[in-house]
Amino acid sequence: MNIQIVINLNVMRKIRLLLALLLVSSILIGQTKEFSKDYFLQKSKKQKTTAWILLGGGTAMAVGGFAKFDSSWESESASTTDIAGIIGTVGFLTGLASIPYFISAGKNKKTAMSITFNYKPIYLSNDNLAETKSYQTMSLKIKL
Repeated sequence: MNIQIVINLNVMRKIRLLLALLLVSSILIGQTKEFSKDYFLQKSKKQKTTAWILLGGGTAMAVGGFAKFDSSWESESASTTDIAGIIGTVGFLTGLASIPYFISAGKNKKTAMSITFNYKPIYLSNDNLAETKSYQTMSLKIKL
């Protein structure tokens, strides 16, 4: 026995319109944040701090873990050797995890330095006369 569901075309159009409006509204809500020079500088500073913490902590863990691994290797203590090896490896990987943070901090700093505020002339026509007014603008330089 086949059951067929018949949907009115008007209902389908309303559903499509509703989905399109929901999609557009979610995109527009996500674009309300204003990015300024201070925002990118603050973000760069936080990322650089995070990177230094990861690098310092990872280096300390790696040096301590591998030093303990080396000394416990001679005494043939298997559990201590395993734990020290794991700590050294985690420390090494933590140090490697700092690299993307350094790269991202540098990119954000470059972005902050490329944002400038200028006064640009805007040409207006008023009763067959050309008139210029200066308005404050924010420009972002993008190197291609």
